[in-house]
Amino acid sequence: MLDVQPDDRAVGEVEVRRGRPRNESCTGEILHAALHLVAEEGMAGFTMDAVAARAGVGKATIYRRWSSKEALMLEAWTTCMLPPEVPDTGNLEADLLTLLRGKDRVLSDSDLQRVYPQMIAAAKVNPEVGEAYSTFVRERRAPLLTVLRKAVERGEIDPTADLDIVHDLLLAPLLYRWLITDAPVDEAVVVRIIATVTRGVAPA
Repeated sequence: MLDVQPDDRAVGEVEVRRGRPRNESCTGEILHAALHLVAEEGMAGFTMDAVAARAGVGKATIYRRWSSKEALMLEAWTTCMLPPEVPDTGNLEADLLTLLRGKDRVLSDSDLQRVYPQMIAAAKVNPEVGEAYSTFVRERRAPLLTVLRKAVERGEIDPTADLDIVHDLLLAPLLYRWLITDAPVDEAVVVRIIATVTRGVAPA
């Protein structure tokens, strides 16, 4: 709808409204339904009809918000792991522990374990999904990279260290345990990983 000010309209002109006002709480219910549907059924069971039935809304309500199931899927996925705020305790290990505890998850750990591989797989075969997934990854790498840069400035990390690799060394063991081996990913493990990596990148 064009943004027309009242004074700009001719006398008697009627403003045309398309459809009903958007209900944001309904949007949240649809995103929640989409995530849990993928967690339970995988991508094979992810259809607009199935999401509509799970959310208790009409399919037209979904299409007013998203033009395709891919668009819906992308927005739902970006809500399942929220970008964390950047901690600034003044200590590298404390900042890392705050970030790596994983308190920014919307889904339960078991549901997210089922959704995340579906997300990666879809990104590999669908260019639109792949582009959005790349943006998703960049946004969620940024807080940890910021913490690492601040640690370099404080002298806690060797200034010659490759921070992208340090980032991956911190996260890769957690993701491997979480997605591949189902080994414990608790605070004790996080603390040991942080200690191992930070010792390796400390100034000589």
